[in-house]
Amino acid sequence: MSQTFELDEAIVTVPAPEGAEFNDLDGLREGERHLTWTAGPDAFFMVSAGTGPGYTPEGVNGDVDSDAPAPLAGPDARRIASREAKSEPQRIEAGGRRVLERRFELLSDVIFVPGEHLNLRIGYRVREDAPEALRALLARMLDGVGVRRRDA
Repeated sequence: MSQTFELDEAIVTVPAPEGAEFNDLDGLREGERHLTWTAGPDAFFMVSAGTGPGYTPEGVNGDVDSDAPAPLAGPDARRIASREAKSEPQRIEAGGRRVLERRFELLSDVIFVPGEHLNLRIGYRVREDAPEALRALLARMLDGVGVRRRDA
């Protein structure tokens, strides 16, 4: 099953599993969009268009594992995989059980597509310790993304 999104001058098609529901983030500048499907705890897939640094390769946080051209997504498009260290603070659960601080890494794999007005950012973020099946699903979704310019 595929879902199609219109973002500025591009049409983005994402192969998504049955029941995947992408939600629009409210409160963005006119013309900008950010759609997200929550695939699991600390795992999501996004399709977005905007102008800030986070919509460009220069806005990638963490350590870059790979950076390669993504010509099927558009001229000058790049696919960047990265990892970022995070932590959950210590907390006390109901019943008084103490849960110690936990450190983990978030893995991101994102295609950045420069545009005339807005840049596209399409990809996913998932915890490194997420089930392999979930990580593989998100990777397959990104591998199958299609980007078509309206004027093409």
